[in-house]
This record gives sequence, structure tokens and C-alpha cells, in this order.
Amino acid sequence: MRNLTLLIILIFYGMTSKAQDLQQYQWENRIIVVYSNETELDLVSKQLDLLMEESNKLSERKLVVIQAQKDRYRTIFPENSEWVSSSLKDELKISRKTEFEVFLLGLDGGIKLRQQEIVQTEKLFSLIDGMPMRKAEIKRKDQ
Repeated sequence: MRNLTLLIILIFYGMTSKAQDLQQYQWENRIIVVYSNETELDLVSKQLDLLMEESNKLSERKLVVIQAQKDRYRTIFPENSEWVSSSLKDELKISRKTEFEVFLLGLDGGIKLRQQEIVQTEKLFSLIDGMPMRKAEIKRKDQ
């Protein structure tokens, strides 16, 4: 009986931690997820390079950058992390056929942009700066 209880706790903990992949950032950070299958690493590299060139603007907008693959992810910005197993692909409802996709999630956790090609930083920052919560942040900073 004790082993069964331990097994249930381990299963529950594993399911809960995976379900919280993105929830841990909600209301604290906006998230950019750069997803690829293992064949589109060149696109991922280009997208991440574009983003990292603008690290000050990422910080200013409270952005976390995540690289995701089929069953794992890692944080790229503000700090690099190790790969961790994840159900992020299911959480974002990414099709099995998808080779490359970029997501922007707002502070509320909602998907604000979903694009299957490289996203230019100007487009990304313009979209964020037009969001009501970002406008309020800018207004508070200017006061």
C-alpha cells in the first residue's frame, strides 16, 4: 500500500510540474517560445540570434525566451538553463507536422502571436508595446 501511495504522489507531482511549464511565468513575464523539430535548427538559431541582439529590449519588456522541441524545453533568456522534459508541445497545441513555430504569450498567458516563420524583433516589440498592460508599464515608468 505504501508503494502505491508513493507511486501516486510521484505521478501527480510529475503531471503537475509539466502542466506548470508556462504557468510559472504568468503575470510576471511575457514569453517567446521558439519551437522546432530537430530538422529546423537553422531557423531556431537565426530566430534566437535576432532576439539576443536585442537583450536590453527583451529585459525592458519582461520577456523570457524559451527554446522548445518535441518533449523538452530550455530557457535561453534571461539565463540559459538545462533541457527539461516537458509537455509544452501539447500545452501550445503544436501539430505533429509543425517544423518551426514562434509564439508570443502575454502576461495573462494567452497566445498573442503564433507564426511559422522567423519573427522580426520590430514586429514583436511593436505588438507588445501596443498591449494595454505594456502601455501601463510605460506610463508608470515615465512618471
